[in-house]
Amino acid sequence: MFTVSLLFMVFGWSSWIDVNGLWVELSLLVQRLPEGWNLPTYITVIIQTANIGPLLYTISVFLLKKSQGDTRTQSNGLETAVIFIIIVIGALSTLFLSFFWSTTSYIGGVEHSTVLLSLVFLLSLVDCTSSVTFLPFLAHFKPAYMTAFYVGEGMSGLLPTAIAFIQGSGEYTCVLVNSTENGTDNSNLHLKYDDLLFTLQDFFLMLFIMLIMSLVAFAVLRYSQFCKDERVDRLQYRQIVGYHKTGNSSEPQRETVYSDDSFAPIVSHLDQNSLSFPKFYALLSIMAFICALSNGFLLSVQIYSLLPYGQTYYSVGLKLAALSNPLCCFLGFFIMSKSFVVIGVLTSIVAASAAYIIVVASFSPVPPLQGQVAAVAMVLVWMLFAGTVAYLRLLISNLVKQSDRGHSGLLWLGIFTQIGSLVGAILALLLTTVFQLFNSASQC
Repeated sequence: MFTVSLLFMVFGWSSWIDVNGLWVELSLLVQRLPEGWNLPTYITVIIQTANIGPLLYTISVFLLKKSQGDTRTQSNGLETAVIFIIIVIGALSTLFLSFFWSTTSYIGGVEHSTVLLSLVFLLSLVDCTSSVTFLPFLAHFKPAYMTAFYVGEGMSGLLPTAIAFIQGSGEYTCVLVNSTENGTDNSNLHLKYDDLLFTLQDFFLMLFIMLIMSLVAFAVLRYSQFCKDERVDRLQYRQIVGYHKTGNSSEPQRETVYSDDSFAPIVSHLDQNSLSFPKFYALLSIMAFICALSNGFLLSVQIYSLLPYGQTYYSVGLKLAALSNPLCCFLGFFIMSKSFVVIGVLTSIVAASAAYIIVVASFSPVPPLQGQVAAVAMVLVWMLFAGTVAYLRLLISNLVKQSDRGHSGLLWLGIFTQIGSLVGAILALLLTTVFQLFNSASQC
């Protein structure tokens, strides 16, 4: 149903729209906040420390099942409440961010963007927890809506990117300013920023509005009757009614499950893909690996691979990489492979592009290849990396969703997503701030 697909898209963009929105504004924020080039590393680490959210949720689900048995009603109630809470927290955080993003304070004699970094933690708590709540919520619906949700999740990068393109790249020039102090003439370089079409405050207010739209979409998906007709609740039906056998004596019997609302056949149990333990854990490992790169390590070194080529390339690279995500997710409407060979090839592309980015970033602020061609090549590599990761995540999630792993498989997929992201962020923190293997440069 098109309307339900549209609702899943709107609901899906709430998963990461606030953090993605903050990320595409980094080219402006690093110019204006005291952390400078280290700001992406701080944000990446904060995002991953927010994994306490999915951890607490997973423990809560486990304790609930242990104390009350495998009661789906109780689990669904917790799932619904948590989703409502995290979207509301995300919306309020973007609202506060719009007014207080530039507020700083001194900690240990060093100036920090305390309000922004504190709100980033809340936003990250919301988005990390969405990884282990949104996918299990999807398991209640027909598999066809998985692609719609991932398109919506991709739009969490597309919409802020489109708005950021309209806003402007935030170019600046270094102006020599002469001043007199204590009878001495001094000449200093000062930054002069180009005008933006609208301010950072306006940008964050737009994110707030889109999160409110997601909240409404989820309420409709959860409680409207026409959305309930699209549900597939196998476990509940097993507990209440049991299986109905179809087929004749000359053909193999197969189990057909019926919706408890309409008693229309929804899915054949034996038609599901059987996913062995080695294949399942291989998929979990691949998901952890690509998320360690895309959600952790490379986010911190992105500035070192792009900004040495200039502010314009950094700004455009950030936005086009974010844009590649939803564009590649749209491929899921037309091409959806279940081949492990395809997954292996895509994983190799991710690894190769990541290696190129890391090598170039390690030479910052003077990249080994310079000039316009090298700059454009780096932007294209970032697009290839981001797009391949997005499509690969879609393939893996869809394969697990349509297998016999079902709800629990998607939950574990979400857990491994966050484990990989956390490991990548910690590694980035060590290499960029502790061992300082990546070097920055002054703006002028």
